[in-house]
Amino acid sequence: MKKILPILGTLFLLAPFNTNIAAPVKIDGIAAIIDSEAILESDIETRFRIIRDRIPNGTYNADIRRQILTSMIDEFVQANYANRAGIRVNEADVDRAILSVASKLGTNLSGFKTVLQQQGIEYNRYRAQIENEILMTNVKKQVVRERIKITEQEINDFLESSESLAQAKDEVRLRHLLVRSKNVLEAKNKIQDIASNIQSEEDFIRLAISQSDGPSAVRGGDLGWRPLNQLPSLFIREMTTGKGPFYGPIQSNAGFHLLWLIDKRVPDAELQKQTKARHILIKPNVIRDIQQSHEFIITLYKQLQQGADFAELAKEYSEDEGSALKGGDLDWVASGAMVPQFEQMMNQTSVGQYSQPFRSNFGWHIVQVDGRRNADVSDKIKKENAENALIAQKQDLVLSNWLDELKTQAFIDIK
Repeated sequence: MKKILPILGTLFLLAPFNTNIAAPVKIDGIAAIIDSEAILESDIETRFRIIRDRIPNGTYNADIRRQILTSMIDEFVQANYANRAGIRVNEADVDRAILSVASKLGTNLSGFKTVLQQQGIEYNRYRAQIENEILMTNVKKQVVRERIKITEQEINDFLESSESLAQAKDEVRLRHLLVRSKNVLEAKNKIQDIASNIQSEEDFIRLAISQSDGPSAVRGGDLGWRPLNQLPSLFIREMTTGKGPFYGPIQSNAGFHLLWLIDKRVPDAELQKQTKARHILIKPNVIRDIQQSHEFIITLYKQLQQGADFAELAKEYSEDEGSALKGGDLDWVASGAMVPQFEQMMNQTSVGQYSQPFRSNFGWHIVQVDGRRNADVSDKIKKENAENALIAQKQDLVLSNWLDELKTQAFIDIK
């Protein structure tokens, strides 16, 4: 984002002074100011070009502009929170994400830059957007870990409930429309008026873009594919008792909701891929920064290359309290259970080998892979799945409340 220049509202380019003074030419405008920094109209337009393929019909209009600006304001206050909390994005993660997109398009980085240029998107701005999306994901994960604690009793109650693992394999793709309830009566009247004008999915998309206060509004409310039992329990109950595909209004602490069921599927997931792994973790601290932590783990890596025992080094030096005393042993790790950086490096490492040092949000790691298997774990990890489902059910409301707190504390001036 650009720093605020000493003018208000718009930026102008003036012609050199002469007797025939040219009229000012508007080159950009300030859309909003958040905590002494500006979001420009050009920033909004660039964001639209980057996410155009996620927007129904890919058309730029006043509603899309408003939803993008709202999203950018939300991201701004979250990024400020991340900065205060010391949450950073690994450059290697950004590289991998961009290369993954390029690979899906059947090209390399150079070719991908050409594609972006043809679409009028500067590569540096695209990269900044990808970095920002990764940062938002990391920030939200940390907030969820800090604010949601699931008790053993909740897990047991969930396992005995009708919305339990009987629906664990069911996945749904939904559209979501939210009207926040600062004034409950006004919000209720508004959601009922919106609902009365929805006869088709096209109606839902149009009204989600123009009326929804939810984070998926700019995508026509599309939430993507989600396990059914990881939706908020209010949504599950509504969908299991109603006929669909249109559900609601549904009232929650966050406001009033409408849902549109796009599709439903039951994926085949009997066997789970697992990796037997151990690792060494070196974390930055008050006396050792991230660079010094990197230099230290390099010395451990060299010791491994010279024949040192991985488990002994992990016992002596690893700063993962959960595994260090066991020689860094993580036991059998399920696919998707670790942070993306760790998962990718673990998957790239051959059985019996150890990786080069790599960085995650926790610090610097070396991972050793001791085995791989496909396991039938349908009975063994019911409690783990139940805990994940309960966290997923609660996280939307928790994150919504947290974001409201951040915005209350921030200076926000929408021009």
